[in-house]
Formats: sequence, C-alpha cells, structure tokens
Amino acid sequence: MTAVITAKGREILANRVKGSGSEPLNLAWGLNPASLTAAATDVALFKEAPESRVAGTSSITTGTTPNDTYQVTGTFTAASGQTISEVALSDSSSKPTAVDSVQTSSGVIGSNSSTNLIVANGALFAVNQYIQIRTEVLKITAISTNTLTVTRAQNGSTAISTIALNDVVTGGNIPGVTNVTNGSLFFKADHGAQTLSSGDQISYTLTTKFT
Repeated sequence: MTAVITAKGREILANRVKGSGSEPLNLAWGLNPASLTAAATDVALFKEAPESRVAGTSSITTGTTPNDTYQVTGTFTAASGQTISEVALSDSSSKPTAVDSVQTSSGVIGSNSSTNLIVANGALFAVNQYIQIRTEVLKITAISTNTLTVTRAQNGSTAISTIALNDVVTGGNIPGVTNVTNGSLFFKADHGAQTLSSGDQISYTLTTKFT
C-alpha cells in the first residue's frame, strides 16, 4: 500500500493553516483496474467508483507527540459487485465534472510522446485544464470537438506508453489551479484489492501524521 499527500494536498494544507479553504474530509474510493501505485503527482483517482463520496468524521490524534496526526474515518457501502483498491480524501463532496475515456484512434494509445487524445465528449473539458490517465497528468492546450491536444508529463508525472483504449480520463487540479470543479485531492492511497458484493462495506481510517 502506498499513501501520499498529493502536490495539490500540500497547497490545501497551507491554505488551511492560513485559515482558508474547506477541510479535506470527503472520502472517495476507486477501482484502480490496472493496479497502479498512488503518487504525489496524481490529481485524480485512477477510476473512481460509482457510489457517492462519503463525508468522513475527522479528529486530531496522537502519533509520536500529542496531537500530531489528522485522522478521517468513513464507511462506504457497495451498490453493486466490484473490486475496490484505492481511496482518497478531497475538499469536495462531489466528483469531478470532467470524466471520460480514451477512444479509438487516439495517438496517445501506446505512445509516450503523442499529443492527440480523442474522448467521447469533448464538451466535458476545457482548454488549460489538467487531466489524468493512469499515472500520467496531461494539460489540455486545444480542443476540436472530441479531439484534445495535450501536453504530456505534467505536475512532475512521467509520460507513459501504457495508455490504452477505454482508459479513464479524469480532470483534476494541480497546485495553483482550480478550474476543474471538485477536482482537488488532498490524500490518495492504493491498497489490496477488495472484491465486494452489493451491500458489502469498507470502513477506512486515514491518517496524516506531521513529523
């Protein structure tokens, strides 16, 4: 399991110290079908599950020294059979507005250099937005109907050649940017696959310890 405060999360934390912003206590869980590893460069879940986000219960707890740990607990209930293997904390209770998938003839499929990405509905996105596909963050520089022109390897991520047909494309915010509604993650973690039936639950306790 890998758990990180994202680059955007550091900005959220700094803003909270200054007395601004919303507390990042909303839990989101995801499917992570390619068993990828969470990284501080991530701006989105690899594939957010269909259930609504859960407003967690936050507290300050003791790790090494008194009151050095921020903790959020929350429970999800599966609405259908699925395999869950990632979780995140956000300052937004709703999901990002920009979610789609890689379509046939996209140049980015199997390429770490192509800047051509085709989605099903280009109207979901906007120029200068950031998106994530697998472990790579990309910036949209132009849109022509459903064809997005992108700049690769943004926010410190690495351009990858493993992008595949139907991979999820999710909008997200890097530090200094807020143009994707509900697109800011504070914390993200991958974990072992949990195969669930409808009605099954997972309870999370997520901690951020300051050292």
